[in-house]
Amino acid sequence: MNNRITNILVVDDDPVMRLLAHEILEQDGFAVREADNGQEALRQFAATGADLILLDVIMPGWDGFATCRRLRQAPAGERTPIVMMTGLDDAESIQCAYDVGATDFIVKPIIGPILVQRVRYVLRANAALREVAARADFQRALVETTPVPICVEDAQGRSLICNPAFQALFSGQQIPKLTALASPNRSGPQVYEAEMLSSRQEQRSVIIHRAAFILPGSDEPGIISAILDITERKQNEDRLRLAETVFQAAADAIMVIDATGVIQSVNPAFTHITGYSYTEAVGQTPRLLRSERRDTLFYTRFWQTLAETGRWSGEVWQRHKNGKTYLTWKSIDVIRDPDRRIVQYVAFFSDITQRKLAEQQLFFNANYDPLTGLPNRNLLHERIEQAMKRAHRHNQRVALMFLDLDRFKQVNDTLGHAWGDTLLCQTAHRLKTCVRETDTVARYSGDEFVLVLVNIIGDQDTHALAEKVIKQLSEPFDLDGTTIHIGVSLGIVLYPDHGTDTATLLRYADLAMYRAKMAGRNTYQKYESAMTDQMLLRTSMEADLRLALERGELTVYYQPIINVISGGLAGAEALVRWQHPQRGLVPPDDFIPLAEETGLIREVGFWVLERVCQTIVQWRRIGLCVPISVNLSSGQISRGLTVEAVRALLQRYDLHSECLAFEITESMLISDTPQAQRWLEAIHALGIRVDMDDFGTGYSSLAYLKLFPIDRIKIDRSFVRDITSNANDRSLVEAMLAMASNLHLQVVAEGVEDANQLALLGRLGCEYAQGFYFSRPVPEQEFIKIAGELGAIHN
Repeated sequence: MNNRITNILVVDDDPVMRLLAHEILEQDGFAVREADNGQEALRQFAATGADLILLDVIMPGWDGFATCRRLRQAPAGERTPIVMMTGLDDAESIQCAYDVGATDFIVKPIIGPILVQRVRYVLRANAALREVAARADFQRALVETTPVPICVEDAQGRSLICNPAFQALFSGQQIPKLTALASPNRSGPQVYEAEMLSSRQEQRSVIIHRAAFILPGSDEPGIISAILDITERKQNEDRLRLAETVFQAAADAIMVIDATGVIQSVNPAFTHITGYSYTEAVGQTPRLLRSERRDTLFYTRFWQTLAETGRWSGEVWQRHKNGKTYLTWKSIDVIRDPDRRIVQYVAFFSDITQRKLAEQQLFFNANYDPLTGLPNRNLLHERIEQAMKRAHRHNQRVALMFLDLDRFKQVNDTLGHAWGDTLLCQTAHRLKTCVRETDTVARYSGDEFVLVLVNIIGDQDTHALAEKVIKQLSEPFDLDGTTIHIGVSLGIVLYPDHGTDTATLLRYADLAMYRAKMAGRNTYQKYESAMTDQMLLRTSMEADLRLALERGELTVYYQPIINVISGGLAGAEALVRWQHPQRGLVPPDDFIPLAEETGLIREVGFWVLERVCQTIVQWRRIGLCVPISVNLSSGQISRGLTVEAVRALLQRYDLHSECLAFEITESMLISDTPQAQRWLEAIHALGIRVDMDDFGTGYSSLAYLKLFPIDRIKIDRSFVRDITSNANDRSLVEAMLAMASNLHLQVVAEGVEDANQLALLGRLGCEYAQGFYFSRPVPEQEFIKIAGELGAIHN
């Protein structure tokens, strides 16, 4: 029995009426609270609720009707009984009360016994309604939450009520009828199988239970249908049939084993893979296939995993009936009964011997360099990551060494790729002898290698190894009887000193290697933060250089070449300069190497060549006709300065080929000897003079005089500088002049700075000279002035 005290909220603006109602109800055992206006009533109801509300109609602010409407909209207000208290007894007021949701009304003045009886009646009625509603809610919940689709139809087959399960599966679909159902009293339920289309237009197999009943609130018959979807059951039956077909036709071997370890069944693929027939295998144990290539520990762990997880899979070596072993991928599943007892094991396996060999080859191809057998860039990154993680755990250091072979391209181009490959393989072998087994030697690309050195104690370790590598690679290489000497430039970085990620460490190591190469090759450099600053400056200059042509910041200076005998002007050398808006005049040594590295040399070089052609035309108009020499680099030839492009320039500006000369260096010839030879021969065939600049500084200068169509040599300033004071320099210059005379080559002495040098060169038979003694490189207008002073302008 419920002994809870009933709470009643009295709402009236008249304190006397509130007091009267309060005393009457309280004396009868009710708990009473009061509110003098609608707003206060709504607040109290929201805070503590009420079992019944007595509500006056006429009140200031919200009247009783407005208050009732708001109470009904409040949470829990929908089912709370509200009794209106009013002195208005007209039909319109009563209807208005019911319209806004009043449960009942009492006409003032209030009579105690009537009020109490009316309140109790309303509470009993409300309780009964709540019980009915709760029962209906319960029944509705049963129907709505059951997974069984249920639908109620009228006698004409129109759907009246369908639960969510029905709507989800069969919304909008007609229920198949077996036979017409008679009245509820004359026929029992029907049960039958049928096919139905789902709301997704899928065919479903169902069992339909149908029964007739009288629809609530009418005398009309209705039909309730409960539908059991047995599609999955039928599909499972189909799957069982399919499973048997698959078992027989599967390409993988299948072996069913009972709980004691005895083979119960095998499929045809088992016979194909193992060589054992069905009758030979059934009744045996899986030891029939054991190859003994796995130890006892393997099988101990195998059974442990199977017991703990119910499944095991992995690679297993097995023995064929003919005695040969083969590698399989095997999966074993434990089959248990509802009590979790093991009843069977099912094993699946396939022969993966050939696939494994292919995978190993694919792995090798993906992670190793096919030429040297060293880890490639992909595996290198993985090794670096592993080394850093291990070093982080044990508070150790890792060193990366970035190596680039010096003069490898020359070997590759002159002796052939086969010899270049042999050189790379021998280099890889030597590098592996320099490091420990725990270290990594990787081929990064081309002639670049990376060493990953773990557990480095200090700089002495890296320096000692760097010197060891340089010494090893400085030793001569024997390539099919030919002795080759190369060098190596090496950059060093340390983890975590210089970086904590692979990309940063490799970038810094590459930068340090580049600095080593710039420092003279066959040496090493450890990374310093200043290198990054220099690289940023280089990057900034590269960006500026890309814009220099567009902005007109490049200009050409000219240095006169003098006839030593006559003192007259014999020609000019064109030298590009960069007038940078912030850095001022940038000499070529500061930006030409950058242009070559970035590929901008093509645009810069072609601009200079065209500007020189324009200059020749302009000078010709004022009577100045001297040939101009233009410096070339290997980058211009390899990046598209074709002979056809040069010919087209000469034709565009109507120039004779004698007006133009190209100056080349030994380094240009070394970088790509075959291509350079073909290009120079074609240029020479056009009639353009070819000069060898810086003659005497390279170790193969004489050989190149034989290989290439050289017309003039320019003796390097290093031999001219001390010619008047150093007997050796004088002898070398004499020898060069004698050789040039015998080979019918013209000679220009570079770097002439005083009259004594010029006089001696004249006595030695040197034809032409160039240097600061005559003039520094000057802008075009200043050069014209010098030419005029030398009497080279003929109007």
